[in-house]
Amino acid sequence: MNAILNLLIFEDVEADFLLINRHLRQNGLNARCRWVRNADELVRALDEGGWDAVLSDYKMPGLDFLENLAFIRVRLPEVPVILVSGSVGEETAVELLKQGLWDFVLKDNLARLIPVIKRSLGEAAERRARRAAEAALKIQEEKYRKLAQEYQALLDNVPDGIVLLSPDLSIRWANKSATNMVAGDDGSALQGSSWNTVFRSRESCRDSCPVVRSIASGRCEIGDFSTPNGRELEFRTVPILGESGAVESVIDIIRDVTENRKLEAQLRQAQKMESIGTLAGGIAHDFNNILTVITGYGEFMLMEMARDDPRRLNLEIMLEAAQRAVHLTGDLLLFSRKQACDKKPADLNKIIGKVEKFLKRVIGEDIECQTRLSERPLLVLADAHQLEQVLMNFATNARDVMPKGGVFSVSTERIVMDDDFVAIHGLGHPGPHALITISDTGRGMDETTRQKIFEPFFTTKEMGKGTGLGLAVVYGIIKQHDGSINVYSEPGKGTTFRIYLPVVESDTREKENGSEEKYPVGGKETILVAEDDESVRKLSATILKQFGYTVIEAVDGQDAVRKYKENMDRVHLLLFDLIMPKMGGKEAYDEIRKIRPDVKAICVSGYVPDDVRREELLQSNLTVLSKPVSPLELLRKIRSLLDAS
Repeated sequence: MNAILNLLIFEDVEADFLLINRHLRQNGLNARCRWVRNADELVRALDEGGWDAVLSDYKMPGLDFLENLAFIRVRLPEVPVILVSGSVGEETAVELLKQGLWDFVLKDNLARLIPVIKRSLGEAAERRARRAAEAALKIQEEKYRKLAQEYQALLDNVPDGIVLLSPDLSIRWANKSATNMVAGDDGSALQGSSWNTVFRSRESCRDSCPVVRSIASGRCEIGDFSTPNGRELEFRTVPILGESGAVESVIDIIRDVTENRKLEAQLRQAQKMESIGTLAGGIAHDFNNILTVITGYGEFMLMEMARDDPRRLNLEIMLEAAQRAVHLTGDLLLFSRKQACDKKPADLNKIIGKVEKFLKRVIGEDIECQTRLSERPLLVLADAHQLEQVLMNFATNARDVMPKGGVFSVSTERIVMDDDFVAIHGLGHPGPHALITISDTGRGMDETTRQKIFEPFFTTKEMGKGTGLGLAVVYGIIKQHDGSINVYSEPGKGTTFRIYLPVVESDTREKENGSEEKYPVGGKETILVAEDDESVRKLSATILKQFGYTVIEAVDGQDAVRKYKENMDRVHLLLFDLIMPKMGGKEAYDEIRKIRPDVKAICVSGYVPDDVRREELLQSNLTVLSKPVSPLELLRKIRSLLDAS
């Protein structure tokens, strides 16, 4: 013992304390001794702590040694207490040892004192180590007990089934998920049974079962199994090998992949539709450029003809046919979700009246088409062509659910949605709305179907007779118009859709040009035209030059930025196509705005790519026109922008 020991000596006779202290020092015990003579000093010393051992006399004036021993044991349970006294009877010594005394030494035989102290300190250290080990063991046991509970709870609550099997295919353990997947709710149905018994309905189990193959090969195997209730299960086995390399057990992980397989099928369908949509969008973009040239030059020729020119009728018929082609490309863009939504104040009743004859053609002669429109105009902020598409989709659905005939009806009315109505129905915002009610007398639908009808690719039609996009597109268009839609239906009682669109209180529609309208006002300003399609670019330049404007032509966005920098002092307005090689119209506009933030610009396109949002175009103060744009509309918009302060 090289460290200094702190010994507390409880002794009432000073001579005896000095005797003990001198003996310890003379016999080489490196100790610091503290003398306490009464109970008060003992209490203070014990409170200070830091003692390695306590040496105490048996007979202290007014004090009972057993009480002192108990008191010290409570305060210092791990510190050895050694009795150093003149004489102690054998029975007393035995009793004291039972009460926690570590050892005793007679004063007339102090030669035993140092060995007793050393032995007691060693035993105390062993006791502390043992108790620490026991405490640590208890902590570890509790930790592992909790861990075992957690693992059991984890295994029982993972969605995958887990089964432990012996090489003879007996099931040693299975978690709850495996039991529920394979054997129902009976927890005892798997454990202790045979794998072959559980899957006895599978005739090829011996050859194709992944568990059997894994036992034979010693490798991980994968297999599928269909349950009687139509669930698709995937088995993944993991063999556990012994020291000899033989399979001692097999872990089988069972996963219910029913929904995954359905989602994979939907994903394949979505990818197919996305590819078709991309193709449709690209075709529509190219056709829009062609139609821009056809309608542009046609209208330009019409503007230069006298009203009594006999060729005028033929030209108007040609332009009417071109407009039908424009609507066709609009359908392609709407399908591909790349159509620019051109919302303007419009009378909802006129939109329905215009498309009514097409609705009758779609639903067929066996179905009666009824329209009941409000007497007053219903002005809404809308893209008329998209709302026509909504009505056509409803008519198509109505035709399919009434193969033996029925009634398809469309009605409109003006309503005011108050706070209570909005709260009860969860629709839109309070205020005046146009209500479109669309009904059919078809077979109706149950609640489960009703909740899914607006989901993309959901359809109740036979395979190959529907894409599942019709009502999803309807929902998207109505939401794009800040509207709401709900549906009421019961099996055998038909279906009613109600569409709510916010009304426009004042008619801000552009007035149609009268029959006596002459050429739009031209100007002397310079316009930078950027368009990669040469025929469209030449058309724009021809029209603008005819009306007095100076035109600078650019073949793409990069060329436009370069030519603007060369002519920035005389360019008054930008006329850009949205989609161009090297740099698109929006990117070129942004680059030019870095040079001149207040530059005026018009972006012309009928095809909005995925990386350009129409909201971003509007927020950047960029005027957007949809292709094909008529020369009159283009000239009016240019003059309006140039004349604006």
